[in-house]
Order: sequence, then C-alpha cells, then structure tokens
Amino acid sequence: MSKLGDACIETGFAGFTHIFVMLRNLEHVRTVYGDDFVHALVKEISFRGHSRGAIISMVGEGAFLMHMHVGFPTSYNLALQELERWQLVLSAPPFEIEGTPIFPVLSVGFVTLDLFGAPSLAEINQITPPAPMPLPEVHCSTDWRLSYESDMEFAACFYRGLGRQDFALAFQPIVSLGEAGETLYEEGLLRSVENLAHRTTAGEDTISTLEKLGLIRRLDRSVVLSLLGMLRQEPQVKLGCNISSSSAVDDAWWISILELLALRPDLASRLTVEITEYLPMLHPETAVDFVRRLQTLGCRIAIDDFGSGFTTLDFVRRVQPDIIKIHAGYLHRARESEQSVEVLSNLVGISSRFAPNVVIEGVESEEDLVLARGTSANWAQGNLFKAPQLWPSWSRHPLFIRSSSL
Repeated sequence: MSKLGDACIETGFAGFTHIFVMLRNLEHVRTVYGDDFVHALVKEISFRGHSRGAIISMVGEGAFLMHMHVGFPTSYNLALQELERWQLVLSAPPFEIEGTPIFPVLSVGFVTLDLFGAPSLAEINQITPPAPMPLPEVHCSTDWRLSYESDMEFAACFYRGLGRQDFALAFQPIVSLGEAGETLYEEGLLRSVENLAHRTTAGEDTISTLEKLGLIRRLDRSVVLSLLGMLRQEPQVKLGCNISSSSAVDDAWWISILELLALRPDLASRLTVEITEYLPMLHPETAVDFVRRLQTLGCRIAIDDFGSGFTTLDFVRRVQPDIIKIHAGYLHRARESEQSVEVLSNLVGISSRFAPNVVIEGVESEEDLVLARGTSANWAQGNLFKAPQLWPSWSRHPLFIRSSSL
C-alpha cells in the first residue's frame, strides 16, 4: 500500500492503528434515494462490520473507524490482508434496502489515532487519493436521478450475473505480421455466456456505466484473479486482459494480486495488463505509479485502443508501455482512402517511438492484412487469424469468471 503502509511499518501496528472507512457516494445516494435511505445504508454498513467481528465508530456521516475485537495484526503483510478483507466484506454483495439494490463506493485505509482518539486529516486524505476517474458530479435534475438509479440497477444485475459465473473469457491471439506467425500473447475478452452464439461481449457501455458509478474495480479484480488462475494451470501460455484506467490505483482491491505477482515472477512474466481509458483521466500520476509497480513485478503493460478515447501521448511517455495497440477504427478507415492509410501509418510510427511492440487491431480480411503490413507495426489482432475462443486448444476448460468480491 505505499505511503499508508510505510507509515504503519514505522508504528509497528502497536495498538494505535485502525481501519478508516469512507463512503464516497453518500451524496449521490442521498440525492437519488433520500435521507432515510442514506441512514439505512450507513446502518447496514455498520451492521456488516459488527457481524464480522469489528467495533465500528462513526466519526462523521459516511465515515467509520473500525476497531478489531482481537487487536490489530502486528505483521505488515497480515495487516494488508486484513485491509483487503474489509474492503471486500463491506463492498459486496450489494445492499438491498426497501427492495432497491445499492452498491456503496468505499475507500478503506490505515490510520493512526491522535491524542484525541481521531485520525489525522492528512491520513484520511491518503486513504482517498484522487482517483483516475472520480465519481460523477451530483445533479438535482430528475433526468440525472433517474439515470443514476437505472445505472445502479444495471450494475446490480451485472454483478449478480458475475456471481452466477455468467461471464467467461474468450481468448484471441496477438500474432506476428512476419512470416513466422509467432504469438505475442492471447487476450482474454469478457463475454456473456448466455449470448455466446452471438459473440456478445461486455462492451463499452457496460464498462463506462461501471466506471461512472465507481464500481469497475471489482470486475477488473475478478478478471485478473481468474486469469492468474489460468496461468497457473497452463504454464506454456502468455495471457493478457483489459482493465479500466479507473482501476489503475494501488489500493486495497489489489493487495492479494500484487502479493501473488511478487511471489510468482513466473506468472507475472506471462501476464500482459492492457489499460483502456474510456473516460478522461484527471490524475494520471496515480495510474502511472500503479503501472510502474506492475512493471517492477515483471508484468508487461499494453495501452489498448490507442488513438481513440482519452489516452494522451504524455501518459504513454511516462508509462513507457511494452505494447501499444492501435484502435481498429484506424485500420477500417484506411480501407476507404489513401489519406486514412497515411494517418494509420503515421500513428503506428509515433507509437513505435514509445513502445517496442505495436499491434494493429481489427484485422478481418486479407485486404486489412496488406494494409497492416504496409505500416511499421510488428503485430496484429483480428478474426482473420482466429476468432475469440471460449475453449482454446491449449486450455483444459473454459475460464468462467468468478466474482472475487464475495
């Protein structure tokens, strides 16, 4: 956990360190559902903590201080595990209040009490660092309230499906544009099992909705943990998956994953984490720090859908990714005009200055392949080579995503 963790090492967890919990979407819930709903939600969060062995003190509306009955762990690693456990316990499954599903967006972290028995403001600010994608601004309009309520219902439905293992990863290789046909890695694409025949994926609308609500990290955590399980079972393959830039925060959601990667460099070296930025990132330094930690552990980093969305050249320069993937739209537009061919070629050339591996996405035909080979890109991805496979030849079974938040 970076700064908070370092502070706790210095104190040795000697009886003064507690867990502080902050409800970040309190005003959203109040605006959409009302004061009584907020009070019921806060009560339920407190009850969930009490029922699992904590004494919870309210230190402000939507802010809790947690004391453990048996004392705080004296081991740094055990304390981190305790922090992650409480993040998961308090965040999922969603609460049902008056028949309405609601996910609290919670930040948890270590704090040390001062002489008055309260955490310092500086520590609280460290617990809730500026996230790459903040929660949406609260509006009082009827349209906004209805939209938020609809999005929350969608999120609850989605995560119920994840809990039933209604989603799986279908794998598609990234292949060399040379004659050898080497595979860089295989990307796991999230797919609804119910709609496999129609090759339905969890698309941009799903991801952006979860991002807006502050609920994307639980999905990304589940996908990465599932992929690491597959890497353990299949030691001959290199795999990758996508996470939202909103998930690129070194916080309690990632503790066990980062610990596993540190213990198993053989897994880290075969994992590629693709970062996609669907919405603008207001604090890229947070994501840069997270990416650098993954790189230090041995993971490869890819910037996905480059050229669309909001990823800037400055962010790419700072991250120094191993791979840049060019959005398929550039290739598809290159089918139509020479000017678009030039744009594609120039974008690949720029990307090559920042990453040793450049992938052109969306190769669907021999014509696309000719266009891709006309650039300086060295890799490609698309159905021309192989459609996403739920059960690839190297796998013993399909990879159904298990919810890691239960």
